[in-house]
Amino acid sequence: MEELGLGADTRDTSFHVPGFRVTVGGKELSKENADVVSLQFKDSIKDLSAFEITLNNWDDSSDGGGARFKYSDDDKLVALGHNVEIEMGYHDAPALVKMMVGQITAMDPQFPAAGGPTIVVRGVDRLHYSRNAPQSEPWKGFKDSQIAEKIAVRLGMKVNAEDTKISHAHVAQHNQDDVAFLHERAKRINYEVYVRDDVLQFVKTREGQQPQLKFVWGKSLVSFTPSLTLARQVSKVTVRAWHPKDGRLIEKTAERGKLSEQAGKGKNAAQVLQESLGGEKEEIITNEHVSSDEEAERLAAAVLASRSYAFITGQGQSIGLPALRAGINIELSGLGRRFDGNYYVTDSSHRIDGGGYTTSFNVRKVYV
Repeated sequence: MEELGLGADTRDTSFHVPGFRVTVGGKELSKENADVVSLQFKDSIKDLSAFEITLNNWDDSSDGGGARFKYSDDDKLVALGHNVEIEMGYHDAPALVKMMVGQITAMDPQFPAAGGPTIVVRGVDRLHYSRNAPQSEPWKGFKDSQIAEKIAVRLGMKVNAEDTKISHAHVAQHNQDDVAFLHERAKRINYEVYVRDDVLQFVKTREGQQPQLKFVWGKSLVSFTPSLTLARQVSKVTVRAWHPKDGRLIEKTAERGKLSEQAGKGKNAAQVLQESLGGEKEEIITNEHVSSDEEAERLAAAVLASRSYAFITGQGQSIGLPALRAGINIELSGLGRRFDGNYYVTDSSHRIDGGGYTTSFNVRKVYV
């Protein structure tokens, strides 16, 4: 598969026979996973990781006196709150890849007019503990990375929090659940919040790094639908606020050419905006609390970057690849000058069913 741009480490994998392992409560779901009709895993840089498993619910071993429905009648096999570990890949690959550790949060039995009964088991990662559990807390003298570490302890999770450098005199978590609060803090500094392998990640975006996978349309890339838009694009962002102690005006501006992830790749949105509409657009932010010049500068850069993320977006599909996950960079080619290039994966969806193993993904690019 090296000629498809997937790397030498996959050359011995035929990609013909998908493999998976589902462990529930420390036990493999069923012998040889015979009851699994379909298995789906989704991850995102902005939402909880989730899984969905469709199971054959008929108990062939029942003799009329026992349970007829294997999973909906027996909490010993599958129950709300059970821990689930999912691995996906191929039988002839070196090993299956752990995709997520989560918990069962919903079960939907289906009793159709024709065909056997099934049950859909759904769940998410452990960040769901904090949802709909608002907290109010004054964080005084903490960096955002330290706040993430404290919240991880509160949730009983391990954490990988990259140092955010700046300590804040006061940050208010006012009647917000921990997930919403962390996403709010991350958005201000261009960080991301997600769970990988049951570890809370509070990390700077990886956008702009070297691509980990390469795809060619018509070969490894089955389909791709991009969209290019100038809506909400601006040339620069200025943050204005009054210093809480000194009473002086804080004013910092971020411009496209100074954003490292957008430099030297091609034309960014500001250049296309200038060429297409003949002018610059500036966004001025006056309703955000900042306590230093550095904090204002980082906020302006983060807002400008977030506007760029809608410049070019796309949805694609490939053969099933466990390594194709949210938060990595990929290279797409065979799409023409404008849409060839490096993209950042924001969401991925992996599905194994009777039709095989496929991966769908959403991406973005900040230049043409």
